Amino acid sequence: MVAPGRTWFWAVGALATVAGTALAQQAELPKFSGNGSVTQAIDGEQGAVLDIGSGITMTFPKGLPVGRSRLVTLKKAAKKPTGAQVQKGFTPISTPVEFSTPLNTAKDPIVLSIAQKADPRKKSERLVLAIEVSTLCNDQNKASKGKNGLCSGWELVDAEYEGAALVAKLTSTGGGRLVFGLVAPDK
Repeated sequence: MVAPGRTWFWAVGALATVAGTALAQQAELPKFSGNGSVTQAIDGEQGAVLDIGSGITMTFPKGLPVGRSRLVTLKKAAKKPTGAQVQKGFTPISTPVEFSTPLNTAKDPIVLSIAQKADPRKKSERLVLAIEVSTLCNDQNKASKGKNGLCSGWELVDAEYEGAALVAKLTSTGGGRLVFGLVAPDK
């Protein structure tokens, strides 16, 4: 039994414990796993983690503006892009993945992470993620025509090596292949 003078403190403590447990449960994102591929409807309000094995995950934050049910696919890419396809001086270093849907976020980033035992950078190289996007065809990219009549273009986003993984924080997914790589440093 709780002493009369301590009842209020006990009740407040119990409510704080229940509230803390509820917040911890809310902080956890739904996780969907597959072997080389995951197709899943994600809820933008809840966020999600897609895990296709081999240390490859894509994390979608809570509040992503995609509605309550957006069907997406994350999978290992069937074809690895060459460095020259991306840009002169680009060296691909990771397993390429494909993400089916172009998504944008203005708040918290979408995070792509791929396991990597050691930091692949040398002194003079910059770690980036190359994101394939559909763009108008020109002389440089006309050989990579897509099903939609557009051609492949590539955007580079700075990436990091964190805790035995290559990590990129994205505001846009591109809707095509994604591959980590190395480029010469900006001058």
